[in-house]
Parts: sequence; structure tokens; C-alpha cells
Amino acid sequence: MDIAPCLYQAVQPRAAKVTTVDQALHDRAWVKQITGAITVQVLLDFLLIWDKVRRIVLQADIDDTPLWKWTANQQFTTASAYRAFFLGQHEILGARILQKTRAPPKCKFFVWLALHDKCWTAARRRRHNLQNDDACALCGQESETISHILLTCVFSRVIWFNILQSVGLQLLSPTPNQLAEFQEWWSSSRKRIQTADRKSFDTLVVLVAWSLWLERNARTFGRQSRNTAQLIQDINQEGNNWSQAHFMPSLLLGRQLGVM
Repeated sequence: MDIAPCLYQAVQPRAAKVTTVDQALHDRAWVKQITGAITVQVLLDFLLIWDKVRRIVLQADIDDTPLWKWTANQQFTTASAYRAFFLGQHEILGARILQKTRAPPKCKFFVWLALHDKCWTAARRRRHNLQNDDACALCGQESETISHILLTCVFSRVIWFNILQSVGLQLLSPTPNQLAEFQEWWSSSRKRIQTADRKSFDTLVVLVAWSLWLERNARTFGRQSRNTAQLIQDINQEGNNWSQAHFMPSLLLGRQLGVM
């Protein structure tokens, strides 16, 4: 199929599925199964296959040896078959980090949507002609994208600075001229933290991102809002709850993380 796709399309699907290699090669029976339109490309594919199979000599006393193209030694492995499912796909930045992050499932699912830019922000709703205004619910100044809500919004930056300052990581706070997307900031920031503290930082990122999204939803749908001081207090309380649930072993309990 990969070698001669046009010729393959000229063969009836049933014949392609049930005919064995031995049956196809015997008296060149495979030629009789070509029933589709004979285009120039089909003829070229036909000549290519004809040249390849005419040199094959079947030996009845030797078993066929299947070769697996997804491994170097051409031997099948379950792991290589699993990896083959994802060939051609682009890895989402931050997905591997999120997979290992300790946090409640619903919060991780939200961040997974955020990494894929699948959250229904005002900007996305406007793109789909669901609303006319795309102003941010937190600041009302800029277009409400997911990275704006979670990172660059002036309201969000105040939250990040205060939360990160409480654990000695204020140098990682988003800046007004932050150009990176949320996942880029997360990935680069954790590299500046001591390895032993990265898991705690990852959990903190999910906690703050989830809290900012809840605040945005409260303002959008519930017409309720908290100021930065109230939200910071609630995040600290929620962080303590996560610590008691063993999601966050070292954060928000008075211990500062180390920056490299």
C-alpha cells in the first residue's frame, strides 16, 4: 500500500484483505485482481511491483518471516506499536509535566485543556461568533485568551507575584511585557528551580491557574468577584487543603523553595 498506493486503490478491498502472498504470487494471480481504472500512475505502480515480485522465488519448506518496520531489528514490540500511534503528532509543551503533577483530576483536566488552547475564553467565543466582546473578565482591558487569564493579565500578575513571593520565587513572576505563552513560562520557570522542589512548584502552578479560572468564571457567569487580597487568601487556604491531601508536600507551609 505504501509502495504503490494508486495500484492498491485499483484492487477490490475484499481481494486485498483475503488474498495471501502465496496466492497472489502463484501464476501471477495478483495481476488479475487489478479491476480499477488503469491510469498512468497505476501503470507506473504496476511496473514497480512487477519488477520487485518477479525476483521472488517461493520455497515451500521455508516459513515466512514477518518484519516489523517500526524497530531497528524489525522485531515486533508492544512499545513500538504504541509509539506508532503517535507518529506525525506534535508534542504539546507542558503535557509531560502535567502528567506527573500531583493535583486533583478536575484541575489537571482544566490545565490540559489550557495547554491545548481549548478553553472557552471570550476571545475564542468571539472567534466562533458566539459573542461580540472579548474583553478579559478580570481586567476588562485586553482580549481574553487563556494565556492572558493565566499569566499576563494585570490582575493575574498580582496574584502570581504574591503567591510566588510567599515561597521565595518572586523572581519567576510574570512581567508586564511577558511574551511567552502560559506553557512556555511554566516549562522555563521550573528549570530555574532546584530539582527537588519542581514537583511542588508544578502543583502550585496548577493550583493558581485553576483558581484564576474559577475567578474568571465567577465574574462571567455568577456576577461575583473577589479582589486580589481575597483571592490570595483563598488560594493559600486551598493550598493548605491540597497539602493535607498530600498533593503539595512542601508549599504554603512556611518552607521556601530554592532557586538555581
